[in-house]
Amino acid sequence: MGQDLLLQDVGFEGPRLLFVEPYLTASHAAFAQGLMHYVPARWTLLGLPGRHWRWRMRGAAAYLADQAAEVLARPWEALVCSDMLGLAELRGLAPSLAAAPALVVFHENQLAYPAQGQADQRMQERDLYLALSNLTTAQAAKRVVFNSGFHRHQFLGAARELLGRLPDMRPSGLASAIAAKSSALPMPIDPSEAGGLTREPRTGPLRILWNHRWAQDKAPERFFEALAALAAQGLEFQVAVLGPAPAKPPAVFAAARKSLAKHIVQWGHVSDRKEYWKQLFWADVVVSTALQEYFGLSVAEAVWAGCRPLVPKALVYPELYPERFCYPPGELTPALMGLAQRPEPVRRQDHRPLARGFTWQSQAPAWQSIIQQTIKEA
Repeated sequence: MGQDLLLQDVGFEGPRLLFVEPYLTASHAAFAQGLMHYVPARWTLLGLPGRHWRWRMRGAAAYLADQAAEVLARPWEALVCSDMLGLAELRGLAPSLAAAPALVVFHENQLAYPAQGQADQRMQERDLYLALSNLTTAQAAKRVVFNSGFHRHQFLGAARELLGRLPDMRPSGLASAIAAKSSALPMPIDPSEAGGLTREPRTGPLRILWNHRWAQDKAPERFFEALAALAAQGLEFQVAVLGPAPAKPPAVFAAARKSLAKHIVQWGHVSDRKEYWKQLFWADVVVSTALQEYFGLSVAEAVWAGCRPLVPKALVYPELYPERFCYPPGELTPALMGLAQRPEPVRRQDHRPLARGFTWQSQAPAWQSIIQQTIKEA
């Protein structure tokens, strides 16, 4: 087996299940570990490092078929994978997998994902190969799960639009077939990582959290513009900017770190999960400025820690949070300004119930049920 392959066995009773994750990092890794922990089975995780995501989508199937042939050939009762795997390709290269019904979990999708740097241009440019890979992965699966109803609706709409643009040889009824075998379940969070942390009484300036990927589709410039407006009005506030950053993050981060220096209490990715959760419990409000979001795991984690969500009235957010927590387009600055002027009402409210339904404790039965359905449909 290749030295970069990760192979992990979990559980001693129940069906023999293979989890293939070509992009084993961040939310993909957290979901894999959570599913294996909270859904009893004899699990084997076959994973690849979470880097070079485009290459993972293009090349993981061929690499796994070559380097993990013995694992793939075992008598699995079902296969679980994410949208990062070319499922149809892997089953063609490892024919023994054809007998194992597959459940595909879509964290994101390439039918609607923008080309790099184009998130603010209506997401028109797409990688057609990756989009078709997602489409055939859904086609090859017995069951398909999206992390929100919004995501499911957008994927199916984009699939119909894409198939309608093909010059000929269009698969008949493919979008409808995927719709019939698909459902939506939240991407669960694991509160056990917080390990007894609590929200301490606090006074003073509003504590603001931004804990997303440092990427253009999260629109960090909108967040920093709002903070700059607060600072210009002389409002006091503190800010923690977390989240993983690429080797060359958008230039707006360096500029904001300099201009907002006196307000910053934490800057940059926190790899230790306990320390990460401490930052969530520290904050009063978690802000999203995303241009693209299918669930928003980082917001859900912060809300479970007690933060008030302040999210766009768009994308998946109205599906997950009451309207009073969603700001209309272009209205982030006044919304944030109102909270900074009066932080005490924010602190008096208990926001944790908003996220309790997103925990593994709440969601595990639904995930166990859909895996059982997948096995029965073999």
